[in-house]
Amino acid sequence: MNKNIIRTDLKKKYRIVLVIALCISIFAAVAYYIWYIDRRIPDSIMLVENREENLEFNVPLEGEIDGAVDAISIKSDGSVQNGNIHFNLNKTVTMKAANTGSYKASLKLFGLFHYKNIQIDVIREQKVMPSGRAVGLYINSDGIMVLGTSEIVGKDGLAYEPAANILRAGDYIYKVNNSNVENIDDVVEVIQENGNNRVTLYLRRNGNNLKVKVEPVLAADGEYKIGVWLREDTEGIGTITYITEDNKYAALGHGITDIDTGLLIDIKNGGVYPAKVNQIIRGQAGSPGEILGSVKLGNTFCLGTINNNTNYGISGEIFDSNYGYDSNKAIPAAMKQDVYKGKATVRCQLGDGTQDYEVEIEKININSEENKGMVLKVTDKRLLDKAGGIVQGMSGSPIIQNNKIIGAVTHVFVNDSTRGYGIFIEDMLSE
Repeated sequence: MNKNIIRTDLKKKYRIVLVIALCISIFAAVAYYIWYIDRRIPDSIMLVENREENLEFNVPLEGEIDGAVDAISIKSDGSVQNGNIHFNLNKTVTMKAANTGSYKASLKLFGLFHYKNIQIDVIREQKVMPSGRAVGLYINSDGIMVLGTSEIVGKDGLAYEPAANILRAGDYIYKVNNSNVENIDDVVEVIQENGNNRVTLYLRRNGNNLKVKVEPVLAADGEYKIGVWLREDTEGIGTITYITEDNKYAALGHGITDIDTGLLIDIKNGGVYPAKVNQIIRGQAGSPGEILGSVKLGNTFCLGTINNNTNYGISGEIFDSNYGYDSNKAIPAAMKQDVYKGKATVRCQLGDGTQDYEVEIEKININSEENKGMVLKVTDKRLLDKAGGIVQGMSGSPIIQNNKIIGAVTHVFVNDSTRGYGIFIEDMLSE
């Protein structure tokens, strides 16, 4: 074969490979840029009525707000065309809203291609009182929580697992046969009365009600058992984030999950109680620290209720005046766009009272769908000396910046206790 022909074929193949590589590179660059824009632009923006808000997204998007000329004004390079407001997110946009309400904005990439729609919600300014106080938490689950199934050694010496593939971790049993059950003792009692007959369990799984049947086994100790691990309540120590004017509170910044299953606990009721911090176990690489304390339980000491447990924390009502709202200590709640990289403070209780400690906001993900919208680093020597940084029990500690509450501490980096995540206060208030 002619060598020139071979060289020509090789050049053609080489060019094809180069074109494919170029196309892949362009596709990867475009995909990365779209991903970058997605991280920068939230699906909704909240504005505070009669307060100028600076939107600094710095992305090549142009927006148009329908029918909001009388409600929203643009103080930068905005314009009004055909009764709609136009603005450019590649520059700092200063918006001011005169009326509360919800409005739709259409965004176009480079002003040409439709990118997505976002919602602009205008709300009244809300002031809350940052707390930072440690409290004891006691929760009764809404039903008896199933942790898992196990084997039973029967009276005959054989091993059985009667609930296997019938019950699952995270199920909630609320009725056995015809009896409502409030605690584990109730479940055990009905099973004993039932004897060797099949027992009917009414349970809730992923929000759906189910009915299953399990055949008890007469165990070696002479009791009938169905081979299941159960839990009826949970307790611990956490931090109150804020109190509202009507003495509603939010705490933790993340939901309370079961220690064994990792699942969010469905709560029936619960309470918050006074907690005394007795010891701080310092955090270190690979081992997060912890606040250890004592809690005064019982109706006499109850400070308030726990009504909700969501991915954004717990909430309820405080009825003890010593922990309640104080208008002199209230500050505005910041919107996501108000948060900036730089200095801030964290308020928490590591002794007899609360103190403010300096931190640095290192990263901001305004479009985070989790309770990890901010990365913060502890810079205050006092907090580093006391705890080594962020420790378990500090979850819910309010983060304050520019005299506004911007969020709460939620997690510590396992391998670096000086760093952790924070949730935006806007997300906690919207729950």
